[in-house]
Amino acid sequence: MKRMMFAGAASALVLMLSACGSRDEPANNVAAGHDMNAMADSGPFADSEMKMDQAMTAAVGVNAADSWVRKMIEHHKGAIDMSRILLAQNVTGHVADMAQQTIDKQGAEVTALEKLVATGNPDAASAAPYKPAAMAMHSAMMAASGADISDTWIRKMLEHHKGAIAMSDIALANGARGAVRAQIEKTKAEQQKEIDHIEGMLSGQQLASEPTAPAVAPAAKEKAPAAKPAPAKAAPVKPKPAEPKAPTPTCLPEHRAAGHC
Repeated sequence: MKRMMFAGAASALVLMLSACGSRDEPANNVAAGHDMNAMADSGPFADSEMKMDQAMTAAVGVNAADSWVRKMIEHHKGAIDMSRILLAQNVTGHVADMAQQTIDKQGAEVTALEKLVATGNPDAASAAPYKPAAMAMHSAMMAASGADISDTWIRKMLEHHKGAIAMSDIALANGARGAVRAQIEKTKAEQQKEIDHIEGMLSGQQLASEPTAPAVAPAAKEKAPAAKPAPAKAAPVKPKPAEPKAPTPTCLPEHRAAGHC
């Protein structure tokens, strides 16, 4: 009898566990489905975005300012990696120029940030204030997509820059000082310029950094060579009046008869 009761209880326990597992599986499947959809929308950038998010999460400093420095290094490296992915697609024109500028600018800033990294034991609590902003940025980037790969990159960079500003505001509000504070303010200003530029592009405004053709100045009219003064006309030579001929003397008849004329 006891064996039968034990067997029944064991069966009931197995059924309960199975039921719990079946209830959890749909939720897990839905979450996995969202991740897969986001990665599909991100195209060739998905892997880079995931690595950036993981690296930023792992970046922890000795205080809030140092955590910002370390997280921003990984943030910028992510933008560099995504820009290289875009250029590998043989894009041309202004977007290609933007991607190269991102690589150059963010690379220079990574070098500057690495000089600001503090030494000491990491404090996990100092990184906690950045978590909501970093998660929001990652979600917005993964969801951003466009008409083509260039448009997708632009929209992802827009969310990337917004994330940097949100994290910079957190750092400023948490007592960042000295050289780190100056770098935070500089980073925030640069990221805002990028946001303004991209939003202008997406709204159809003229590209702020696109080189415009210089206005062609009207060609200067060549001055006609000064007319050489016409040589003065020689005054017409007035014909000399003919010298009056001596009047032919009239031969009187009597003189003719006498043989005088």
